[in-house]
Amino acid sequence: MNSPRRRALAVLAASNCLWAGSYVAGKVALASWPVASLNMLRFSIAGAVLAPYLWRNRRLLPTGRSDRLRLGAMCLLGFIGNKAFEYWGLSLSTATDMALLIAAEALATVVLSVLLLGERVRRPEGIGLLVGGLGVYLVVVGGWRLPSGFGGGQALGNLLIVISLVMEAGFTIVGKTLAERYPPFLITAALVVGSLVAWWPAGLFQLAQAGWPAPSLGVLAGGLYLGLVTTVVGYWAWFYGLQRVMPGAMAPLLFIQPLVGTALAVAIRGERPGAATLLGGALVLAGVTLVVVQRQPGSAAPPAAAGGG
Repeated sequence: MNSPRRRALAVLAASNCLWAGSYVAGKVALASWPVASLNMLRFSIAGAVLAPYLWRNRRLLPTGRSDRLRLGAMCLLGFIGNKAFEYWGLSLSTATDMALLIAAEALATVVLSVLLLGERVRRPEGIGLLVGGLGVYLVVVGGWRLPSGFGGGQALGNLLIVISLVMEAGFTIVGKTLAERYPPFLITAALVVGSLVAWWPAGLFQLAQAGWPAPSLGVLAGGLYLGLVTTVVGYWAWFYGLQRVMPGAMAPLLFIQPLVGTALAVAIRGERPGAATLLGGALVLAGVTLVVVQRQPGSAAPPAAAGGG
């Protein structure tokens, strides 16, 4: 393996490790900050860093009406709706469950590509979807049993996380053509800054209702990690590596976020996932691996989950 390609793969692996840490950081910060306020803090920090870059390169942004509408849809799906449901779910669930479910985004992308784009699913991919779907079910309900209702608690949180992954999959499909024609990191910067149109009103409203949380080292560290490390550094590293590595070589990266995220949740937060949850996570990874290996080049499904957390 040549040195530039090896470096690119190392950067991609590092970005997934950084995203894996976002589940624990988010869980810590959510103990004091409500969901919308935390996202306001996160994307304000990231937006402050990215705004100068966005302004300098504004002439490269989409100018056509259809592309701008697509950009708006991407913002609504990927940086507003997705993050709202993701962190709402995380506030009710565990960092472990979130880490194990995150890889299922690839499964949701395949399902939406079939429903919306008319892409075909071959038999091995269908098996992968069934295996991964069973794994998602086990993680969501926490065992081999029928769901007893989602009125609250961890099962509801996991269901909300799954909804966020479906939104992220929609974001991938909607943004596929834009990512091919415009600088991806510039598009990401525009989406981060644009999402503040929603997060500032929603975040301030929640703070007005709940009161301003007492400052703490955990919230400060969590906010900085989510804003700077996860959003700015993580996405930059991802797109840096993505431009230098063929998609097929990225399949092993699927395992980084679930495994590292689970390990961090156990080591830092002391979470103890049950056997059914771990089995469900393994089935999700097995199903996603089957799907990723079988997908045709150029299909909507990503070779590895991008932008966890």
